[in-house]
Amino acid sequence: MNHQLNEGIQQAWKAFITNHVLLPQVRPVIAASWRRCWARVDPYIRIQPHHLSAEHLLSIQVNNFDLLAISRPIMEDVYQYIENSNSVVLFANNVGYLLDAVGDVNIMTDLEQIGITPGALLAETEIGTNSISLSLLERTPNFVKGFEHYCSPLHSFDCAASPVFDASGKLIGVLGVFTLSGQLHPHSIGMVTAAAKAIEAQRQADHLLEEHNNQLTGLNAILSCIQEGIIVWNAEGVIVHANTAATQLLRMKPDNLLGSKLDAYIRFPENVQNSLQKQIPITDLETQLIVAGEPINCLLNMQFIHNRHGLQMAIALLRPVKTLHEYVQRQVSSPTFDLQNLIGESPGIKRVRRMAQNAATARGCVLIRGEPGTGKNLLARAIHYHSPRSQAPFVVFSCTAVPSELILAELVGSEKSSYKGAPITSKFELAAGGTLFFQDVDQLPLDAQSVLLNFLELGIIQKIGSRKPIEVDVRIIASSSAPLEHLVREGNFRTDLFYRLSSIEIVLPPLRERKQDIDLLIDQILQRLSKQMGHPLYLSHETLSLLKAYHWPGNVRELESVLTRAAVQASPNPLITPAHLPQLHPISESESNLLREDGKILPMEELEKRAILQAAQYCHGNVSRMAEILGIGRTTIWRYFKRMNLSPEEFRSHESNQ
Repeated sequence: MNHQLNEGIQQAWKAFITNHVLLPQVRPVIAASWRRCWARVDPYIRIQPHHLSAEHLLSIQVNNFDLLAISRPIMEDVYQYIENSNSVVLFANNVGYLLDAVGDVNIMTDLEQIGITPGALLAETEIGTNSISLSLLERTPNFVKGFEHYCSPLHSFDCAASPVFDASGKLIGVLGVFTLSGQLHPHSIGMVTAAAKAIEAQRQADHLLEEHNNQLTGLNAILSCIQEGIIVWNAEGVIVHANTAATQLLRMKPDNLLGSKLDAYIRFPENVQNSLQKQIPITDLETQLIVAGEPINCLLNMQFIHNRHGLQMAIALLRPVKTLHEYVQRQVSSPTFDLQNLIGESPGIKRVRRMAQNAATARGCVLIRGEPGTGKNLLARAIHYHSPRSQAPFVVFSCTAVPSELILAELVGSEKSSYKGAPITSKFELAAGGTLFFQDVDQLPLDAQSVLLNFLELGIIQKIGSRKPIEVDVRIIASSSAPLEHLVREGNFRTDLFYRLSSIEIVLPPLRERKQDIDLLIDQILQRLSKQMGHPLYLSHETLSLLKAYHWPGNVRELESVLTRAAVQASPNPLITPAHLPQLHPISESESNLLREDGKILPMEELEKRAILQAAQYCHGNVSRMAEILGIGRTTIWRYFKRMNLSPEEFRSHESNQ
């Protein structure tokens, strides 16, 4: 049967070569190849394919080293099955140049005699129809037997080949088998195709492994750069990764940690052990680890990774408490404020600057007193900035901003929060080495006053829920706008704490007592606003006169608010006129006392009016605060406003730092 097929193909080949006639027994893929070869290749001439030079061949082999390193073992595996069958296994690149061959010596010698050796170009234009070129052109597995080859020197061979693609579908080479005519096994095409797929799979696996290794290398580099310590252990409790920060924090060598049991080096507290056993994640838990018998305080985060079989690994992120505190300190600390920024040449301000300079170098507590808006916060920062603690944190504790039920926990910290179970870091710890500023210390509850007094006397605090006292080095600065002496007499402020805090007392004068500083303050504020607005700002003479005549119950804060609103109203015009100012109600010194100009006492109605007016300016139109200060009902205040044709809105100003 095969003999008859070969004779039929031989006749078809002769008919095509002689008369350019294609007989029906010629397969379509062979017929298409013959047509392409008709005008390009002499079927009878001795085959002399183009050869690469030895240097060029070596260069291509080096460039394709990874591909050849994969294909060579698979070629040898294929050859083991066809050894001693007059066969040779070939591998060509995507152009058709033969790069590698392995097979029986006799057939390799036969192929060498017709020029098919490594470096030869096996394209149709060079050697006519063959399975290597067909697989390159058709991108499918192909075979060519005997007289199906267009050139007569190849009629004594059969060949099968299959293309090799990369993961993206790009053709990267061809794997083929040459054998003597009539000896090509029916399953040879399947064998070659399977071998080509094996090359593709191995190449893709190598690429995935390389990509995985690159990602792992990059991940390790990233983890090494992270300041937090990272420890990873598997389900058996064996440590599989520890970055540089972790080994430094735990004071252990990486070689000692990796591959060791976690519990051999690290002992967690009981609450963390429970979370480990139950595989419950932990978030921002301030705790103490025992490493090689030494306690280490850190902030712990822990996560668990599971697969379908259960726990795969656990990851712990360790952050030194000191580092955390330094970070928080940078976030909560305010910019530095030099005493030279305390504008003014009045005797009162000069006295304040002199006392603040002395207080900065002293070690005792400082109590800053003054009306709201006089700049107590800024003065506290200036004292810290000029002190030996200037490089350490300046932490503000606002006694009015924290709910009364949480103020103690926020001040001294707690081992466990009543809300989410996370610990609360003490403000004293955050300010360690620096300054802790109690803003509106008169609002501090009595139990918190006791804590502060205890710290001032002993230098220690004790967290809520902890039995261990903590020693901290912090300087205390406090501010108040309230009459502390009255609070002491009423029992709302501890006498001993008052004397402790007021060892150095600085009183900031109100703006109405330093009218000569108004020009300097206005210049400073306008310079800052000019930068913000992007254009210069000026005051008309009428505007300046109005500002100087005003009583400024809100002090510097109110002045800043008024000028800011006026600058916005005037923009983009640089000149600020009286029309741009909010409605001001000047109160002269004579109006602020009980006497008229003729020396007689003012009537009650006038006194009430002035009291309402001053309270409105002092409280910036806050009716509730006015009612509290004056000791009357809100309805009464509204009635006075209506009688005087005024509205609380007229006294509103933007809040700023005291």
